[in-house]
Amino acid sequence: MSNNLLEVTKEIKIDHDNVRDLFDRFKAATDLKEKAILANTLVREMAIHGDAEEVSVYNDYSVLGLGDTAAHNKEEHAEIKRLVEAADKTSVDKPEYTDVIERAVTTFLTHAKEEEDDQHPLIRAKLSPEDNDKLARAFLKARKMVPTRPHPAAPQTGGLAQKAAGLQAHVHDKVVETVTGRDFAPLRFSHPEI
Repeated sequence: MSNNLLEVTKEIKIDHDNVRDLFDRFKAATDLKEKAILANTLVREMAIHGDAEEVSVYNDYSVLGLGDTAAHNKEEHAEIKRLVEAADKTSVDKPEYTDVIERAVTTFLTHAKEEEDDQHPLIRAKLSPEDNDKLARAFLKARKMVPTRPHPAAPQTGGLAQKAAGLQAHVHDKVVETVTGRDFAPLRFSHPEI
């Protein structure tokens, strides 16, 4: 049974690694259509990741003695969401397009490294394997229900208001993606199905 237990920091790092990989592919791309597809995917992955952490993982930080860290992370997420929204709204044919995408991704990756280096070891040390699995599953479930685009004006509390707004925005975002014909790049790393 213990071999089937998930580990929340591994699931979070999968997201971080996908953003790193997508960003490398974005920087290497020369075709504007390919850059747009990679940027769409970066925006989607950063938006999903941030909200999923807020409505699942960060809610347990106070129990782990990391309440101040959760508040700090949510502040950083708010800034990342503003930058990702700017990236989402900038057209691929604008001269500043690459700079706007790079600013959003660089800020995200700086935050990710801080989590991986400073917070993840503490989480692993403080959670039992069963609690770690429970939190990992909550994070993966949240990924399926949160918005797929950034909404920096939406509630950022991690509580019921953010969850309710997120469900509504999730549906809205799927419609927008369908109507606008957004294409997405395949991800290199994947989460387990739960």
